[in-house]
Amino acid sequence: MSEPIEEPAVPPPNPPHQAPRPWWSRALLGVSVLGISLLALYHLSITFLTNSPTNTVSTKFATPISKWVYPWFEQNWRLFAPNPMSQNFTVEARVSTDCYTDVTPWYNLSQMDYDTIAHNVFPGHTEQNELRRAWTDGYAATHDSADVGTSGRADMMRQYLVNIALQRIDPLSAKDGVPSAKIMNIEFRVTTTDIAPAEKPNEVMQPVVHIIPWRQVSPDAVSYGCPNGSVAP
Repeated sequence: MSEPIEEPAVPPPNPPHQAPRPWWSRALLGVSVLGISLLALYHLSITFLTNSPTNTVSTKFATPISKWVYPWFEQNWRLFAPNPMSQNFTVEARVSTDCYTDVTPWYNLSQMDYDTIAHNVFPGHTEQNELRRAWTDGYAATHDSADVGTSGRADMMRQYLVNIALQRIDPLSAKDGVPSAKIMNIEFRVTTTDIAPAEKPNEVMQPVVHIIPWRQVSPDAVSYGCPNGSVAP
C-alpha cells in the first residue's frame, strides 16, 4: 500500500499593506493630547489652590482663580464637619415686558425643585442644590440687606440667580402674557423661615420676606426700574 502524498503547505497570504498616517494627522493628535493634558493640569492646579490654605500663590492669583472656579467648579466640601441647614428658603420670581406693560404672576422656583425631588429615589444634584446655593452661598453671601453688593463677585452671583430663574420661567411665561423673547425685567421674593429648635419642634416660626427689586435681566444693565419712572403693579 502506497503512503498518501502530503500536499505542500500553502503559506498564509500577506496582510494588506496599510499606508502610514499622514504627518498632519499625527501632529493634530499630538497637539490635541497636549492641549487636553495642559487643560487638565491647569484645572487640577487651580482646584488645589482653592482647597489649600491661603498662601502666596493663591493670594497673588486670587482673581484668575476666582474667575475659573466660580460658580461652576466651586469647592464646598463638608466631609468631617457637615453644616446642616437651619432655615427653609422659598425663592419666587416674576418677570415683565419693557416698563411693566405686562407682568406675570409669581413663579415658585423652590416648589419646582420640591415637586421634582418628591418620590424620586435618585434626585439630581441640580434639583437639590442649584437654586438653594445660588441664593444662600451666592446672592445672599455677596449682598447686604439693601441688595447692595459687598463683594467683587456680587454682579456675577446676581446674574447667576437671574439665569437660573429665567431658565425655569421661559417655558411658562408665554401663557401669562410675557413671551420669553420679551422678558425685560425680573423681580425676586425670598421667604426665609427658621427651623424650629429640637426642644420645641412644634413651635411656629415667623417667616421673613425679602424682595429683590425689579431689575433688567441683561447683565450689562445696572439701573433698577423703568427709565420713565413707572413701577410694576
